[in-house]
Amino acid sequence: MKLTILSTLLISIFSLVYINADVVYQETIMEGAWKLESQNGEPASNEVALLVKDGYFFYTEYRVSDRHFEGSMGGQYGATNDVVRFEIEFDTWQPERIGDVWTPTIEVSTDEMTFSMETADGPMTQVYSRIDNGTGDLGGAWRITDRMRNGGMQAMRQGPRKTIKMITGTRFQWAAYNPETKQFSGTGGGTIELKNGKYTENIEFFSRNKDRVGAQLTFDYKVNGIKWDHSGLSSSGNPIREIWTRQNQ
Repeated sequence: MKLTILSTLLISIFSLVYINADVVYQETIMEGAWKLESQNGEPASNEVALLVKDGYFFYTEYRVSDRHFEGSMGGQYGATNDVVRFEIEFDTWQPERIGDVWTPTIEVSTDEMTFSMETADGPMTQVYSRIDNGTGDLGGAWRITDRMRNGGMQAMRQGPRKTIKMITGTRFQWAAYNPETKQFSGTGGGTIELKNGKYTENIEFFSRNKDRVGAQLTFDYKVNGIKWDHSGLSSSGNPIREIWTRQNQ
């Protein structure tokens, strides 16, 4: 069953609208991770991952083969009736788009999504295939709220600058940015594995240092309600402990 609804550029979460007698309700079917297969009928030239979860989306282009980071964009989404709105909070390609809200057209089935919109360069159509459905112990959008400093945990000031980490069933991405100043501080991501209280990241892209691509990092993790306790060694080899808080709950 397919249904067209309004949504946003390069990104898509799909709220299907079903009509049953006088009842109209929405069901989100697009949360999780998606892979771009083609754009305007041509195969994707880079690896492209689109993550959508808990009111956030991240869209990133990269190449593992030569550790090239092409760019990333993301922000928040929300639905009103049958319109899905995506608000851009960071954009490494065109920072002037930060604050823009997009509502393109999407067709979605269980495992495939087609995204269409008019752009300054003409019409654009993208086809995505599903990677996962976003479920799992850590599935969600998380914001870092506490960090270990000088041997103790300290709450972090929650201003406009934020670090968000998106976790789906098989993938992760973090991004640090300030939508008010349009400052972008960095992003990284790849695949994850969760087993026996261990959380392992396999880094496929890193905006600040391509030498980190290919690294595998394993951490201990515990989830208590909306809090995720994350500890281990950072990509630079330093001990860390962080508390991440689930967003949009």
